[in-house]
Amino acid sequence: MTTTAAADGSTGGQQPLQLSAGSAGPSRPWTTVLDGELLRQLRRQHGLSQEKLADRAGISLTTVARLERQPSPSCRCRTLARLAAALGEHPATITRVPA
Repeated sequence: MTTTAAADGSTGGQQPLQLSAGSAGPSRPWTTVLDGELLRQLRRQHGLSQEKLADRAGISLTTVARLERQPSPSCRCRTLARLAAALGEHPATITRVPA
């Protein structure tokens, strides 16, 4: 069975699907906060340049540079997972623990 959305976003008699991208309210389910300094330290320990890490993680060099430059940068959970995998680390290793 195929469900098509009406112009108002509804799907027939069903409730419209609502996804939160984190733009409203204090909860940002698709983002996390990294430890930029620790990310840089781990990258250097693994002997990687920012460019090589970006390539391995499948993200842009600009993103890696931004994340390392800021002490507590916000990033998407998907980006965190890609960086951790490229470094061979658990994602929790490079996240900032709230004070």
